[in-house]
Amino acid sequence: MNQLKAELLKIRSTRTTIGLLLGLIALALLFTILTCTLSPGSQLLTEQDQLSLLSFGSIAGVFAALAGVMLFTSEYRFGTIRPTSLFNPSRRRLFATKVAAGVLSGLVFGAIGEGLVFSIGMMILKIRGVSILMSGANMTELLIGALIGTALWGAIGVALGAVVPNQVGAVIALLAWGFVVENLVFGFLPKIGRFLPVHASDSMMGNVQDKLLPGNAGTLVTVGWALVLSVVGLVLLKRRDIS
Repeated sequence: MNQLKAELLKIRSTRTTIGLLLGLIALALLFTILTCTLSPGSQLLTEQDQLSLLSFGSIAGVFAALAGVMLFTSEYRFGTIRPTSLFNPSRRRLFATKVAAGVLSGLVFGAIGEGLVFSIGMMILKIRGVSILMSGANMTELLIGALIGTALWGAIGVALGAVVPNQVGAVIALLAWGFVVENLVFGFLPKIGRFLPVHASDSMMGNVQDKLLPGNAGTLVTVGWALVLSVVGLVLLKRRDIS
């Protein structure tokens, strides 16, 4: 518990985390206000249109993953991994507490990101007189899926930071995969791309696109990615010398 408290303190007391939160808030507000205000009414008439619009809060997963990456890479960058390891020599316990901290921070990012997008988006749509076609079950799946998805991305970020301890390399790898590689794979090979982590987590929010997995399957696949990366990260952490 002391180690977990220390990891949470590291997250909430660093300027990087504050910057990520501010960036998430700014991006969520900008996208939601512009798209909900400027989108033609003809593009907001179906349940899928509204679901796609209000699911933009899933972008919080990127920020949660970046915060998770920092939990390990910052330790190596500034050399604090040495006192951290002396305080808690069990690499397995150290890794587990960082993953737990990543999951908890992911929940916070998800609540802020999806909360802003959903609440402001619904308000603007009602002001414009757009009929809300999403049912209570759809809204619940959207919100819970966003929270679970960003929590899992927090864990994936921690695992990636353990695999690639170089901070710049880990951040570039994360962004290149999420915004370039996976979109290319999904665009050309959707039957394969839907099993990759970004699109699998997208399906958790109730996205009814034909090419995506069902919500439950998407959840299992995303959990599987988090577990596989965590196992690889833990193995490498145990074998890596700390100097």
